[in-house]
Amino acid sequence: MDTILPLSFRMEILAVTLVGWLILYFFVNRLQVKPGRRINFGIALDQKIPYWPKFALVYFSTYIFVVQPFFILAQARLFTWMVVSFLSISVFASLIHAIIPSKIERVEQVSMGGVVGWMLDLFQKTCKPYGNFPSMHVGLSVPVVAANFMVAGPVAGSVALVWAVLIALSTLFTKQHTILDVLAGVAGGIVVFTLTFWLMLAG
Repeated sequence: MDTILPLSFRMEILAVTLVGWLILYFFVNRLQVKPGRRINFGIALDQKIPYWPKFALVYFSTYIFVVQPFFILAQARLFTWMVVSFLSISVFASLIHAIIPSKIERVEQVSMGGVVGWMLDLFQKTCKPYGNFPSMHVGLSVPVVAANFMVAGPVAGSVALVWAVLIALSTLFTKQHTILDVLAGVAGGIVVFTLTFWLMLAG
């Protein structure tokens, strides 16, 4: 029988993981790059996607979404797989961000009030519009959906899948990512998920 990990231990791992992720993210986000090296992966279809800032609520819900497996995965093997997947996707995406510097033409200084306006304003002041290819938001959503299907069943898995799709759409509607960013995030997430899951089964 697989070892059951106590919630307190899982929360400690979550805290360490988030700190490591933040350090990695901001290091790459503030990486100095020669002018003109950053690539905009936007295509013509991106210009036709409307800007709906209220989708920022869904966009920022990603941070709740991606930590949810830390609460539901109590079995040691599944929990370890999820942490390895989380870290692998983060490192993989960050390496691409560093090797292939990218940028996004986002809508700056949103002139709207309320919680959404405050959240977008704070985000834009904190994070530069760099390192968007591939979308880490989307990539990290892949193992979350898989974890919910495996542990919580088809209903919870389907809810997680819908949530993940909404997150992907929100990155487009808030102009934080391009279509190619999202597709690359999905592809990268699936590749890393498949590899780490295979390694878990083989172990």
